[in-house]
Amino acid sequence: MADVIGRRVEELDTPVLWVDLDALDHNVATMVRVTGEHGVDWRPHVKASKAPALARRLVEAGAVGITCAKVGEAEVMAQGGVADILVANEVVGPQKIARLVALAARVTLCVAVDDEANLRQISDAASAAGVNVDVLVDVNVGADRCGVTPEAAPALARLVLDLPGVSLRGLMGYEGHVMGMQAEDKEAESGKAADVLHQAIAALRAEGIEPRVVSGGGTGNYWIASALGALTEMQAGGGVLMDLTYGERMKVPGHRQALHLTAQVVSTKTPGRAIADAGWKAMGMHTGLPAVVSPPGLSVRGLNAEHTILDRTDESPVEPGQRVTLVPHYSDSTVLLHRQMYAVRDGRVEEAWPIAAAGMLQ
Repeated sequence: MADVIGRRVEELDTPVLWVDLDALDHNVATMVRVTGEHGVDWRPHVKASKAPALARRLVEAGAVGITCAKVGEAEVMAQGGVADILVANEVVGPQKIARLVALAARVTLCVAVDDEANLRQISDAASAAGVNVDVLVDVNVGADRCGVTPEAAPALARLVLDLPGVSLRGLMGYEGHVMGMQAEDKEAESGKAADVLHQAIAALRAEGIEPRVVSGGGTGNYWIASALGALTEMQAGGGVLMDLTYGERMKVPGHRQALHLTAQVVSTKTPGRAIADAGWKAMGMHTGLPAVVSPPGLSVRGLNAEHTILDRTDESPVEPGQRVTLVPHYSDSTVLLHRQMYAVRDGRVEEAWPIAAAGMLQ
């Protein structure tokens, strides 16, 4: 991809996914500042970006490491040079546990656990391999997805301390149910989630166990959760790319839209419409439709598999071959559809980032 460096983004073949580096750098600096003001470490989730080069950029900017959803993502990130990884998910079954343990021999690794049998399996595999896996006891803070009650957290934490091959790092509680709420509800529910974590922390301390790390939070509430005193580590990561879901639905303040997709008009034969060459195979649409940045006078009516259906006004003369720049609605369901993402500043490509963790579902 060296041949694209220095070229204008409009010269690249379409559809092309790219990141505005000025906006990205602003978003990263904002997240580092907001978490840092409250003494919270930043461990951004990379399930949206899936590019090791971008993950390394976040660490260089101040992140203590990264967060992944799956072992497969973590393996790709380790291969790409990231040395400190949290798998913020339960890793269950002998195949996945074997891969988790193999990864722990290469990087500093931590995993979420909410089940005694699963913990014992990880311990057995890690001790047999002569490696160590750090553990966060996963606490259900209201999402009702994974996690134990605060009252059950000490027993699982004590078991971590008693077993070989595993070490207790602390607690985790992710309030995913809060992210899309209205502002007043979001603040109140974030407070309730923090209260649950405070209960779990107190329960551990009553047993003489001090959690070194309490990890959680997402882009949809990171500026609130950072200030509530429960978390020592913030997992919010998608906000570095920003998109319409984070901006319009989650009302993330102070960020700029960094992720873009440029398509090309392929037909204008239907009156009042223009058709571009990027559909839902290029932009996830389960949360909503993308928005047109340029040219003016166009709006997205819908997406087919390979086409964007654009409405156009009489004042927007558009011809086949003309470029259309859009902001995807949700980065999580867009980036994984591509194999390259281009880092662009002042309209020119500075870097090409392989999206190496796309498809890493296992």
